[in-house]
Amino acid sequence: MQSRGKLAVAIAIASAFFGYQFLIHKVSVSGHLTAISAALVLVPFVIALTWFAAVELGLRLALAITITLVLLGLAAAEIFGPPHPAIVFGMPHLVTNSFLMWFFARTLKSERVPLVTLMARSVHGPLTPDLEIYTRHVTFAWSLFFAMQISGSILLFFFASLENWSIFINILSTPLIVLMFLCEYTFRVLRFRNHRSSPFDGLNIFSSDSSASKSIKAR
Repeated sequence: MQSRGKLAVAIAIASAFFGYQFLIHKVSVSGHLTAISAALVLVPFVIALTWFAAVELGLRLALAITITLVLLGLAAAEIFGPPHPAIVFGMPHLVTNSFLMWFFARTLKSERVPLVTLMARSVHGPLTPDLEIYTRHVTFAWSLFFAMQISGSILLFFFASLENWSIFINILSTPLIVLMFLCEYTFRVLRFRNHRSSPFDGLNIFSSDSSASKSIKAR
């Protein structure tokens, strides 16, 4: 019964998420910026951004930063007028992928441990030299993936229709991440047949070992 309950919750969350994405797609395609459409796009994004900042910086500082940025945005809109709709509708995709690209790429410096390597060590312990090299390459691949998401959004905005651009940033973005994850996992299983691995290994770091997640952020 518990497994069925968890499955039902997962389906409900996934349905709500993709329903929201389709709603934002419709709003973006309309090309009309209103207070309601801006709130639909920005409020969940601001909440998610505040939550992550709270994890990193503490709740008080995160709230202070969020409130300051919101007030500055409202003041800019009052002084200079409403921004172009594409700036509002495309901001969550651009900022999220830019942050993720930086989050992975920053660990590729020679004096740091690549993010995927650190995650793999947290789950499996010491890695073989082949796996050390492979996880570094995977960290680079994820950095490149998020850079391509940004580039794809910019190119489609300038050279494709508004609808195609919106489909890419609002509907295809998450499935592309899932596809990237599955392709990497499939290649890993085929490349390292003797290495036991689960597609949910990375999640175990955050769900069962909070100290490991803190060590990732500390690096």
